[in-house]
Amino acid sequence: MSNENTVTAAPGGFENPAGAASSYPERTTARAVLETLRGYGIDTVFGIPGTHSLEFYRPLRELGIRPITTRHEQGASYGADGWSQVRGLPGVVITTSGPGLLNSLSGAATAYAESRPMILLSPGRPVGHDFRDIGSLHETKNPSAAVNAIVGVSRRVTSAAEAVTMIHDAMRDFAHSRPRPIHIEIPLDILEAPADVPESATAPRPLGEPAPAPEADVAAAVEALAASERPVILAGGGSLAAGEHLLELAELLEAPVITTTNGKGAIPEKHRLSLGADLRLSTAHEFLRSRDALLVIGSKVGEAELWGGDITPQGPVVRVDIMRDQMLCNLTPDVEVPGNSAAVVPQLLAGLRARADAGGPGDAAGSDAAGDVAPSARTAPDLREVFDAMDEEGRTWAPELAALNETIMDVVPDDTILAGDSSQVTYMGSTTFFRAPVPHSLLYMGTYATLGYGLPAAIGAKLAAPERPVVCLVGDGALMFSIQELMTAVELGLDLPVICVDNGGYGEIRQNMVDRSIQPLGVDLVQPDWVRLAEGFGATGLPATMDTLADTVRTALETKGTSLVHLKI
Repeated sequence: MSNENTVTAAPGGFENPAGAASSYPERTTARAVLETLRGYGIDTVFGIPGTHSLEFYRPLRELGIRPITTRHEQGASYGADGWSQVRGLPGVVITTSGPGLLNSLSGAATAYAESRPMILLSPGRPVGHDFRDIGSLHETKNPSAAVNAIVGVSRRVTSAAEAVTMIHDAMRDFAHSRPRPIHIEIPLDILEAPADVPESATAPRPLGEPAPAPEADVAAAVEALAASERPVILAGGGSLAAGEHLLELAELLEAPVITTTNGKGAIPEKHRLSLGADLRLSTAHEFLRSRDALLVIGSKVGEAELWGGDITPQGPVVRVDIMRDQMLCNLTPDVEVPGNSAAVVPQLLAGLRARADAGGPGDAAGSDAAGDVAPSARTAPDLREVFDAMDEEGRTWAPELAALNETIMDVVPDDTILAGDSSQVTYMGSTTFFRAPVPHSLLYMGTYATLGYGLPAAIGAKLAAPERPVVCLVGDGALMFSIQELMTAVELGLDLPVICVDNGGYGEIRQNMVDRSIQPLGVDLVQPDWVRLAEGFGATGLPATMDTLADTVRTALETKGTSLVHLKI
């Protein structure tokens, strides 16, 4: 991608107006940093302009980078996360110093917990003013240290060259290790000063090929998988880099694939081998325990996914991960295969095919040379019974949430991106009944489990893929955390249906209290008139009941601009 300082249009038509001249007195550090990001394909940033962050905004129009102004910095970081998942590039958040930066940290913590790439840029106090308690604007004791406790790396840089290098290093790390957000604090005097780097230094650097696993580890994994008769694959977010090779591997092994919520859509969820993202269900636990080999690809097998329960199979556990320490987390492996799934899954395919070829065609026993079951001789599993049992268990957990999700999924187009939240309607409904055709079709954060994520994430997703339908389906408690971003969606002119499932407050916490014999307190919330609230923002408000839900969602999908469907349950 070219890194020349030319006028380039960004999505949505954001470009330098005809006849507008550049107002650059000099090529500043801020510009050098943004040139570097633009070179890697970043054409959208999220944030709210502030007194100290203005130099970040000066070059955006000329570089063809579109700034998305949310109504809260928390929404900016959630929006950047949604954009990142759909676009396949790190989300970028620009904040002002002090409160602006700290307001964005919930999104940064989400990206950290869910292993997603994000870059936060903020100004800092001038050099020499560190820790000076003098009452300066946005004064914060040690913002970089505060952020460093949340993200992968936070650094207060001392030069443009250091800031640019941090971005290059981050892009390489995002490609070759577990992605974690980074924060770059640039002292205000350095941010506005002439950049001490040539333009050539901001050009994108080759990121290199994905790292394969050592041959001996691949051979051990191939041997374990070839010897199994009933293998199963657990695919996490780290499996998505393997792309279509994962489906090839599943079909070769005739191995069912169950995913984490971050791995949802790793293979199309309407495929005969897909068991969806229902790792939380006891039916899934029982099924995994019945298999004679478990291949875990790119997952820490986290508690937030399992909801308790044991998934240890009857045979070996083979774990593939880009980080070796992750393979030792929560489920002890018998075979460790360190490497990038983009390289490792093709290695496994090649090894299994070579092993099958070595057995020779027409083997009456359906075995390879070592006496193992050859992939070509495996019997396709009939998963209808277990799939139906998982669906039924999902309905048992929350019948009304299951029903409304099934109603909505019958209406939305197959290529829909669904943005959820830490709402019961998401984790007790959408994770089960939304069949994702491709990765990142369900925007969710099951580990960090924050409220307020869904609406801004939906905005980010729609900006990243304007050609795809995007629907936000969240609870009333979650939506009130970020209702101000409805104005952002309206301002951007986004065709975005928002479905608010209103159970009168914090339903899960209410039930938790009941389960502990605590009389519910602080969880039943007074509700606004949601339809009039939407209309006040300039959106279309649509009331719905369970009987009218399907038709109302159809109307919302056909409505130009932002709409809000209110469903009280």
